[in-house]
Amino acid sequence: MKKILLLGSALLFSASATFAQSTTVMTGKDARIGVKAGVNLSKYRFSGKSENQETVDALNKNQESNVGFNVTVFGDFGIAKNFALQPGVSLQNKGTKFKDVDGESGIEATQSTMWIDVPINAVYNIPTGNAGAIQLSAGPYLGFGISGKNKFNNVTPTEDQAEFKFGDDALPITGSAGMDYGANFGLGFRANSGFTVGANYGLGMANLFPKDARPDLNDAKQKNRVLGFTVGYSF
Repeated sequence: MKKILLLGSALLFSASATFAQSTTVMTGKDARIGVKAGVNLSKYRFSGKSENQETVDALNKNQESNVGFNVTVFGDFGIAKNFALQPGVSLQNKGTKFKDVDGESGIEATQSTMWIDVPINAVYNIPTGNAGAIQLSAGPYLGFGISGKNKFNNVTPTEDQAEFKFGDDALPITGSAGMDYGANFGLGFRANSGFTVGANYGLGMANLFPKDARPDLNDAKQKNRVLGFTVGYSF
């Protein structure tokens, strides 16, 4: 995964050096490179068939946002006036906090996961005179799980529960499938100086329940939901 991150960063810097222009309003020929970082508020979204509804409702109800972080290297490549394509490589801290895992036992748990996401967003710039431009963005992402950690309160977990694992044979809830995909939706502002602020919502579409456990879960699903806030600089 480190190779993926380094390769993506190298490609973005190389492309930026090849197409070097920097104006606030994209003309279709401009290219920029940037970096941004900030805070994530993440949860899971559970769903399933009617026979799982009571458990699904309890899992959704008894969550609080896990507070994490994000760091992204990205490029802005003009494709038409005010429109740009923005690929990136991003380190995303996701997960959730369960206030009461099943709504009865009082068991509290925090799950923190790390992902390398590769987003490709379309960006529309709305010029605001000499100040800069408002940026509306949307696009798909592909995510690769690289690490995770489970922490329990009010219970002594078994060895399998305490260990977080990515993969088809991981335990449900305490582990996860190793690949994610979904869509990003963003709103931000880029000043003429190059400084940026923004908010992004990541809508996970992949079922994170490990494949080996799915036949026993009656098609229950677990998906990432992430609200992120960033500050950055592009040039």
